[in-house]
Amino acid sequence: MRDTPLSACERLFIIKALSDKKRLDGRQPYDYRKIKITFGADRGCCKVNLGQTVVLAQVSCEIVSPRAVRPSDGILFVNVELSPMASPAFEVGRMSELGVEINRLLERCLRESRCVDTESLCIISGEKVWQIRVDVNVMNHDGNIVDCSSIAAISALAHFRRPDVTVDGNEVIVHPSDEKDPIPLSVHHMPICVTFSFYQQGKFLLVDPTDKEEKVMDGKMVIGMNKHREICTLQVSGEMLLMKDQVLRCSNIAVVKVTEITELIQRALEHDREARLKGEKFGFAESESPTESILTNHREPEEIQTTEAQINGESDDEMDMNGDLNKEEKSQVKILGPGVGMIGEGGASTWDIEDEDMIEELQKEAKVTGTNQKDISHITDDQPAVTNVWIVGSSIVYWAEARARARRIHNLTYNEREVDIYWDGVRGMKWDRLMFNLQRDLAVFDFPDPSVLMIHLGSNDVASWDTNELINRMKTDLKKTTEMFPTTKLIYSEILARREWRGMSLECGEAKRQQINHEVGQYVTEIGGVVMPHDNIIHQNVSLYIKDGVHMNDFGNDILLDDIMNCLFAVLEKPFKQRIRRKSDEVR
Repeated sequence: MRDTPLSACERLFIIKALSDKKRLDGRQPYDYRKIKITFGADRGCCKVNLGQTVVLAQVSCEIVSPRAVRPSDGILFVNVELSPMASPAFEVGRMSELGVEINRLLERCLRESRCVDTESLCIISGEKVWQIRVDVNVMNHDGNIVDCSSIAAISALAHFRRPDVTVDGNEVIVHPSDEKDPIPLSVHHMPICVTFSFYQQGKFLLVDPTDKEEKVMDGKMVIGMNKHREICTLQVSGEMLLMKDQVLRCSNIAVVKVTEITELIQRALEHDREARLKGEKFGFAESESPTESILTNHREPEEIQTTEAQINGESDDEMDMNGDLNKEEKSQVKILGPGVGMIGEGGASTWDIEDEDMIEELQKEAKVTGTNQKDISHITDDQPAVTNVWIVGSSIVYWAEARARARRIHNLTYNEREVDIYWDGVRGMKWDRLMFNLQRDLAVFDFPDPSVLMIHLGSNDVASWDTNELINRMKTDLKKTTEMFPTTKLIYSEILARREWRGMSLECGEAKRQQINHEVGQYVTEIGGVVMPHDNIIHQNVSLYIKDGVHMNDFGNDILLDDIMNCLFAVLEKPFKQRIRRKSDEVR
């Protein structure tokens, strides 16, 4: 039976909506639908809901003879079933072109990427090996079966346990689970497929297309990738031509999506493991909340520090609190009651409040209730080019931005038509998240390529890393950054002095900090970058810090902002719009 085609009016409506950057279900172009992962009572059974698309994967095993070309390797077999239950377009007992395409994609993504160690499946070389079979059954089709099937297949493989065996001469004894614990498969990495659909010859791009969006697309590209940024498979189909920049942009988006989906799978596996150990309900019990999703504009209600006067009399700048991820459409702040606000319609908070006293003091110092990312302005041909500056880092950058906003110098006193500042401060951020965040800023947040990139990171790694290993890692990532942005001026902001180093003494932390700053700063200079010192921020000056000895108060943040502005002035050689004196200077 043939699928019901879309009418001409429906096609025109969908294309017109895409041109306005809108989708039928309200998502942004790079949003995934809600993802739900559940596991069955038997090991290796996994059901994945991607919106209304539902896929069930079941892993089984049997002892067979190995292939002659690989006598010491086990066998991984993938089978995809598209039944009429999923869609009237699918027929019983006949593999459609879509089914063949999905089957080959999953085989390349799983088997040829060698995500499963097949050598560990060997029992007797040349005689007996384990054959692992992955049966993928599509239960409901609402678009993007490939992504949903790949998530279900790799989740089922990670969840599966094969029986333990004992070899006695030529005899193989298979032990039931009540005699010996089953053995998990050796899964080296988790390749996930990310599907991109293109419209009007590649002019518009969508992630995770629905069934109706697939019917009007010109073509699609599927990227199979793991969280280590290794591409396992790539397929382009349809009647369209893609530029090199479009493929690179899709790969940048795929890095972010694959990392987040992999973390979701690992949380689901951990939830199932804990439920089995504690004797709680499992077997298609909810491993993840139905609202768990990979979105770019999904937020939860969050308490904020505010007063009635601020509710009634805040300026437009203060009330413009669009979220960290939505760059093209601002969310309105809804005041639910005194001291309570909500942004958007739900989602996970990324504020990560750890110490209430510290946060209360910092918010009192900064007098801000949230962060705000600015909209990206598109430059026309008759406008002068804008110098884009990224400031990326940990909580030091986060609170520096908060202080700049409180002083109404969020753009560091530069004229926004000449210089645009993009802040990306993530509290608790460590160095190993740098490359991921840069990819996210470029692909998901849609930041323009930076003319200047300022990085302030590493203080949260001093206690947990060996000093030499951390220095080598920082050098490697800084080199990758220059390759990622070849025309960008790199600024390395030295690690700030602290009064308290968690996990080590003040003397030890200070010695490691100085060594890192010296060696990394020397390397940055060698590769053509600029080092930003902080000579006026010393741990002996108690008046710079709040009581935790790590974060700075208003006075300390003012000094840091002065360092940033002076460094940018030297690099950009552009004058400030005006020089605003600090309140502390006025008092003196």
